Amino acid sequence: MNLRKKWGMAAAGALLASSLALSGCSQSNDGGKAADSEPAGSNQKSVTISYAIWDKNQQPAMEAIAKAFTGQHPNIEVKIDAIPWGEYWTKMSAAAPAGTLPDVFWMHGGQFIKYASGQFLAPITDKVQAGEIDLNNYASNLGSIYTMDGQNYGIPKDFDTIGLAYNKELFDQAGIAYPNDTWDYAKLAEVAGKLSQPDKGIYGFGAKMDTQAGYWNDMLANGGHILNADMTKSGYDEPASIEALKARYQMILDKASPTHQQMTDTDSVEMFKSGKLAMIFDGSWDNSNLASSDIINGKYDWAPLPKGKAGRGNIINGLGNVMSAKGKHKEESWQFLKFLGSKEAAEITAQMGAAIPAFQGTQDAWVKSKPDLNLQVFIDQAADATPYPSGSKSYPVWFAKEGEIMSQAWGGAISIEEGAKKVAEMMNQAIADAK
Repeated sequence: MNLRKKWGMAAAGALLASSLALSGCSQSNDGGKAADSEPAGSNQKSVTISYAIWDKNQQPAMEAIAKAFTGQHPNIEVKIDAIPWGEYWTKMSAAAPAGTLPDVFWMHGGQFIKYASGQFLAPITDKVQAGEIDLNNYASNLGSIYTMDGQNYGIPKDFDTIGLAYNKELFDQAGIAYPNDTWDYAKLAEVAGKLSQPDKGIYGFGAKMDTQAGYWNDMLANGGHILNADMTKSGYDEPASIEALKARYQMILDKASPTHQQMTDTDSVEMFKSGKLAMIFDGSWDNSNLASSDIINGKYDWAPLPKGKAGRGNIINGLGNVMSAKGKHKEESWQFLKFLGSKEAAEITAQMGAAIPAFQGTQDAWVKSKPDLNLQVFIDQAADATPYPSGSKSYPVWFAKEGEIMSQAWGGAISIEEGAKKVAEMMNQAIADAK
């Protein structure tokens, strides 16, 4: 989500005994044989299809889904390749023109236009029109994310929103009440200052230079915009946006946050996992990562993002599963892609706590997968969240340059206002060039 990490379009929210989940997943109402599965003893040729993902924390759930699928389609084996986010798109960018993309793979809204316009993805419009998959089954119109020029290319997998993660132990030691839904940005800054102990390397908040899990939420809450409604003009140079950016950066100047260099050397998420940060903004996709830390496991929780002048800002995004246009096993890949979009696969995802599944009515199981955490905040915030702003052909151009400019501002080489205005100018030019 981090770009997942972090307008992919509007999105929306979900260890039960995995053995119980899998036993249920391998059977259906017709005695364990799905309607489109091969009959026992089928002479169909056995094939292996590849499935690429970027989150190792979700790999166990994806493997459970693949196992359930193969149980229904004995002639199709799924080989999962988990590639770290930092390498994933480099490999996909090289594989796409070479015609060697995985048969099925995760797609991010921010990358979709590039791969669809390059004709690297297999359209599934005929499958949708034939009723093999119903895109109305997914929350908040997520099915429209992976659509271009009237063609459907992907099936929604999950969605994510942003929450405020906080270290309960650090709050308890300072005798400060935990964050709640009454907090505004002034309260966030006030408490961050009280919790900071720079001499001990402990800070109240990670005011990181980040978009989806960072200042985009600040800008929206303050009444600013990333882009205007029809995505024809940048909102970075709006006074409300600049004010929000300055407020975040001020926490660094006030030593309520580590410096930009400190958070470049060690990411703020890793600082939080090591008990050195009391609060961070982070995505729902990262909960398993936080829980993997022996230092903070059982000592952190989630709260809604603080309110600003215009309300509560939040970015929502949805991931999808897509097929390669050059895959050698198109029919088998389609069967797996369709299964990935099923309620059965969504329930496995939810019960194993991997992500908030997109399939309607399955999000509650994700919330219950970690009953000690307030995961409901991610679901609640989805209703009013703003779609990730990637729904235009200019997005890959301006987003790649946004970080280059803002890093100068966060590093102190130029002012925050100058950086924001430079980003706006660059974005507007990219939008004009894409027409």
